Amino acid sequence: MSASSHSEPRSMKWESSGELAQRDLSELVNRLLDVESSNNSDELTRLSSKYDEEF
Repeated sequence: MSASSHSEPRSMKWESSGELAQRDLSELVNRLLDVESSNNSDELTRLSSKYDEEF
């Protein structure tokens, strides 16, 4: 496991728009990529890329 998976839990920041803050979204996706199957990982990457294009 990577060092980041052993870090202390913390609350996530939500923007006034109701979206998860970019930093927290990126961190969440990266953590999920470490544990999800390749099919799910591909979808997570696609969704996070879509978010980047919108903002």
